[in-house]
This record gives sequence, structure tokens and C-alpha cells, in this order.
Amino acid sequence: MLVGKREYGTWKNGSSIYRDKRGYYIVVVDNKATPNTNPMYKKYIKWKPNPKTRQLCFTKKRWAVCKSETRTAK
Repeated sequence: MLVGKREYGTWKNGSSIYRDKRGYYIVVVDNKATPNTNPMYKKYIKWKPNPKTRQLCFTKKRWAVCKSETRTAK
């Protein structure tokens, strides 16, 4: 299951952090889920990424370090 195309880091329990329009979240498994419901859900967290850490992007069917989005003027 592909959750997001960009990974912003890891949470305290080792889960990967993703982002959507509501904010940053991790994917959590619900052990008490019934067979008719999806056992995975998004848990939103209060977290901001460190600008110095590298982010991972899902391109060409694998995870790789994202290229910088900022460009310098010449």
C-alpha cells in the first residue's frame, strides 16, 4: 500500500511521516479492527520537519533522495 510519494522522516516508534493537505501523519495499524473495516488509518501528529534533513521521494518504483526544489538565480 503506497501511502504518500514523499517521506519526511521517522516518528518516535519508527513509523514513516507523510504529509497531506491536513498536515503531517503516520500510518497506524488498529489491532481491534473488524474484518469489514480497514485496519490501517492515518494518525495526525504535531511535528515540523528539520530543513536540513533529506526527504525521500517515491520515483521510478523505488525510494530515493529528493532533489532540491529551490533554484538559485544566476
